[in-house]
Amino acid sequence: MGESAAVRTLVFIPAWNEEEPIAAVIADVRRDLPAADILVVDDGSTDATAARAREGGVPVASLPFNQGLGAALQTGYLYALREGYDFCAHLDADGQHPAAEVARLLAEVEADRADLVIGSRYHAAAGEAESDDYKPTLSRRIGTSVFRFFLTLATRQRFTDTTSGMRAANRRVMSLFSEHYSPDFAEIESLQLAVREGLRVEEVPVRMLERAGGSSFLTPLRSAFFIFKGVVVLVVGQFRPRHMEAGR
Repeated sequence: MGESAAVRTLVFIPAWNEEEPIAAVIADVRRDLPAADILVVDDGSTDATAARAREGGVPVASLPFNQGLGAALQTGYLYALREGYDFCAHLDADGQHPAAEVARLLAEVEADRADLVIGSRYHAAAGEAESDDYKPTLSRRIGTSVFRFFLTLATRQRFTDTTSGMRAANRRVMSLFSEHYSPDFAEIESLQLAVREGLRVEEVPVRMLERAGGSSFLTPLRSAFFIFKGVVVLVVGQFRPRHMEAGR
């Protein structure tokens, strides 16, 4: 990269039926990451999510129907790679992820201290919780603990927040994830994949807020099933071949 070449950063926001908070999320990114481009990946929303995003002046990549978080995230990584961005980050569309925290993650990859950086709600250095901070349900805490145990065992690297949707990455990660990304357990399996491929994965303690609108689709029964399937995915992932040329 020449001295005159500007570093380009993309912040993409996977969204499914988030018409209420999406405008505020876009405004938050613009305020705290003014140099970054923004993309909303609309995962087949049936409400006005895409329209609200376009009204906010950002491009929207619309999937033809709801394909799940993994497909939406992979779309964002593929767009970032093909459009020549140097770095990218993503955050949830429900208002839980302050853009100021995303900026801290990007600073880590821009300084080449890691290839992929995860924003962790549960990191020991996260500090004392504030009144509007995210408070996980019992089922989510159980799921997080189970995934933390099995992912740490599988990768031999300690993780505290395996399902965090606040992440930043460089082009090595874009290249890998645009080709290989789980449709069902995007956050968990992607960490396992990145470590197995030799990428540098780090966690940074962050604040996360309560949802600004809507509600989570995870009921206690769905959470139990999600935990079971997630563990199976991690076990199977240990026996998959490595993609040695990915990200190079």
